[in-house]
Amino acid sequence: SGHDCESQLLTLRSMLGPRPILQDPGHDYGILHRLDVPSSGLIISAKSYAAYFDLQLQLRKGEIIRDYIVLCHGWVPHSLEEVRAHVRWRSAAGDLPTRAGGRGKPSCTRDR
Repeated sequence: SGHDCESQLLTLRSMLGPRPILQDPGHDYGILHRLDVPSSGLIISAKSYAAYFDLQLQLRKGEIIRDYIVLCHGWVPHSLEEVRAHVRWRSAAGDLPTRAGGRGKPSCTRDR
């Protein structure tokens, strides 16, 4: 929503200080992409125009690797090293949590 975007922009400006790209609507205020809209709304934002164009190229080429830390409730067997599942959004608007199941995009989680 518009309120979420405004809130994210205010947070970025407070964290990064005055940066020209964060004032530029022609370059989406430095915000390039919402990575996981249905989960946490993690975003990629650039601190400079050079970083913006570099990240934009990496996104288009599929070179961005997502690395997460997960909090798990319960016990995970020591033998479990990898989980493969198809993950899908539960609504077209992306406002419900994702769900693992037979349909969706393939995903792989590795335990380190």
